[in-house]
Amino acid sequence: MYQFNRPRYNQDFLIVLGAGLLNGNEVSPLLGRRIDRALTFYRKQLAKTGRAPMVIFSGGQGGDETVPEGRAMRDYAIAHGLPADQALVEDQSKTTYENMVFSKQLIAATGQQRPRVTFVTNGYHTFRAGMIARKAGLKANGIGAHTAKFFLPNAILREYIAIFVGNKRWHAVAIVGIFLLSLLLTWAQYYYR
Repeated sequence: MYQFNRPRYNQDFLIVLGAGLLNGNEVSPLLGRRIDRALTFYRKQLAKTGRAPMVIFSGGQGGDETVPEGRAMRDYAIAHGLPADQALVEDQSKTTYENMVFSKQLIAATGQQRPRVTFVTNGYHTFRAGMIARKAGLKANGIGAHTAKFFLPNAILREYIAIFVGNKRWHAVAIVGIFLLSLLLTWAQYYYR
């Protein structure tokens, strides 16, 4: 259902979530799609309202990267037509949770009250990223960029496992509840024969 989210063109901020860089400093096709999706939204909002959102490029520097993802993403976006004064960089985060927390801090530093925020990631990641945004106290919904079909099975499986692991307690309660209910139904079936 999250795939059908269509935020209004009245956003104050777009947060583009980072992903690994190729060769330590190049935007990958996967990450490029995220940035392109943000640029498309940016341009549509500007055309419809005359008011552009500020774009935050969020991603720190991994061990195999020579520049932070946020900086490489910003450079890519500027090379593809985003005005430099509309781009902010968050370059300390290592996880999606940190993307949200540190981007929220950048937004708060602008002093804007009750900002409208949308994050941009790949389609398979929007649901979990939305859960993480809520956990980080960031009121934001997401929009997803297209993901290559060959990558989807692996990505969806990874997201499912991450959601399961991130909610272990509730999943354990559900599994125990299902087990107890099946025992009760088995006992009732046997007892009332």
